[in-house]
Amino acid sequence: MSYGGGSAINGPRPASADVALAGTAATILGITVGVLLADVVAGVAVGAGTAVVFRFVLRSITTRK
Repeated sequence: MSYGGGSAINGPRPASADVALAGTAATILGITVGVLLADVVAGVAVGAGTAVVFRFVLRSITTRK
């Protein structure tokens, strides 16, 4: 008996299965990167907004002579 390219249970995968697996992995990776980038953009926006509000409040508290 020869077990060269795989066994009877898990033989070699067809090319379409490899393409589907690669497409699924690329889709998941793309969604993950998109979510992370959206979080980064939201974090920068919140940080910038907080800085602007902090400067405004600080200037309104500080009395000028």
